[in-house]
Amino acid sequence: MEIGIIGAGTVGTVLAQTFAQQAHQIKLSRRQGPASLAARRKDFPANVQFVTVATALQAPLVIIAVPFEQAPGVLAQVADYHQRIVVDVTNQFTADFKRIKTAPLTGSEVLAAAANNARVIKAFNTLPPEFMTGQVAAGGRRVLFYAGDDVAAKKEFAALVRPLNFRPVNLGKLRHGGSVMQVGGGLGNTHFVQVDE
Repeated sequence: MEIGIIGAGTVGTVLAQTFAQQAHQIKLSRRQGPASLAARRKDFPANVQFVTVATALQAPLVIIAVPFEQAPGVLAQVADYHQRIVVDVTNQFTADFKRIKTAPLTGSEVLAAAANNARVIKAFNTLPPEFMTGQVAAGGRRVLFYAGDDVAAKKEFAALVRPLNFRPVNLGKLRHGGSVMQVGGGLGNTHFVQVDE
């Protein structure tokens, strides 16, 4: 699958490396442009390509891994996602780690409103970057919570992450599942679970 990743910081980098393990075509981008990533070429396998944000946003599956404050504006660059999947991995913090309030909406609902006609899934944000590889030292699989409103999109997402050693756990719709995954919701960055299967 072709996967566009918006943001090449710690989270975007780890997710690019993780998904590249399964021979997906990864299109990694950052606002400074592809040339700004050239010095990091050795950090990625050959199936990770450096592209513009505009190009990455056109992938069948888009991962938004930029600061929450920037994410709505980035997603709004596309007029119509035509039911493509957008994975929200953000947490509602400012650059100086102050919590951003979005009530009455969840953070993912805010991003879903910005990503017109996209099928949005909330995932990965409850894991620290070092656990986003799916690997666990003692064997087993890494639990990955996810939520979304589209059943077919969630099935596709779960099938995508299972081969990466994740055990996906569906928490329901964005309204409920997203609320327990976001900052202050109970699961945010507190549960680093592994299961034996």
